[in-house]
Amino acid sequence: MDKSFVQKRMMEYAKQSRRSMAEISEKMGHRNNYISGVGNGRFEPKLEEVLYFCELLDIAPSDFFREQELTLDQQELCALVRKAKPSHVKLLIAILKELQNPFRN
Repeated sequence: MDKSFVQKRMMEYAKQSRRSMAEISEKMGHRNNYISGVGNGRFEPKLEEVLYFCELLDIAPSDFFREQELTLDQQELCALVRKAKPSHVKLLIAILKELQNPFRN
């Protein structure tokens, strides 16, 4: 995984969030132009910073580093499932299985 992957992902997630890049930068302890600087290659974040970025935006590190792109709806579903009660997760699994095979008896 190269640094351009991390730069691209940070920019994508920052743009998708409801926060400004300046706000995210400041919450990370940097000047307000840090995230845009990461995006254009001026700054190279350390792993700890990437993990803190994930924490701030409620992104699982496994989602951040996943090479396969998930749609925004899939990302939202993953975030909701991570926060759900175990009994609700089981219910969601049952519902999704049923939706995949609606003609089953």
